[in-house]
Amino acid sequence: MPVSRTEIDRIRSRLRDGTPLPQPRLVPELSYGRHRGPARPQSRIAAVAVTLYHCPTQGWVIPLTLRPMNLQHHAGQICLPGGRVEAGETMFEAAFREFREELGVDAKVTTFCGQLSTQYVYASDNLVHPVVAVIEHPGTWNPDPVEVAQVISLPLSRLEAMVPELSSKNAMGSFSGKVSKSVDAKCCGSQVIKQRGVMADTGEVDQLRFRAPALRHQDHQIWGATALILDQLVRVLHDVR
Repeated sequence: MPVSRTEIDRIRSRLRDGTPLPQPRLVPELSYGRHRGPARPQSRIAAVAVTLYHCPTQGWVIPLTLRPMNLQHHAGQICLPGGRVEAGETMFEAAFREFREELGVDAKVTTFCGQLSTQYVYASDNLVHPVVAVIEHPGTWNPDPVEVAQVISLPLSRLEAMVPELSSKNAMGSFSGKVSKSVDAKCCGSQVIKQRGVMADTGEVDQLRFRAPALRHQDHQIWGATALILDQLVRVLHDVR
């Protein structure tokens, strides 16, 4: 259903009222130490921009990025604009500096809504702080080709339709690979993730395989921390309705 400006304002109030946020559900099988559990004390602090702008034809839209295949971390994955927090920066400042550097436009923020729950990303050892804000329509993107292969526009109404009601969970809250019958299989499912890694005890390079819930938009699979953040945003929206 279309999302009104009033509901966006309610999201802002919900993120600032101090009560616990609903937990995201789209957790990969290998979750503890990756997206659940404590981050390392020396983990890098990062911030991502969860931005909403209004498009006359699509309603509220969230910009995402497709990372180039030659990057060391998260190559070929769908991400939110963001990166490391530099010394002296707030989470908000870091998220929107990275937004500008990656997408080539200034985010003209009209409403700072607040923050969603932090997510620890094992692969890059980042403790990610999602910053939510409403921005003016950005116009034409001018992405940095080193960091962004493609800018992907995800309508909030589409995201709502994609996020499933999970039929079952294991003890850690991980995705079972099943969704309720009311969910279109073209929108949500699971996929096998293959990641290159180094064995801690031997130093040998190996490939890690596990299943993860994935949201499907156009020809893209959205999983991991990005899916967790987007899932929590939708759950907050449902809370305020």
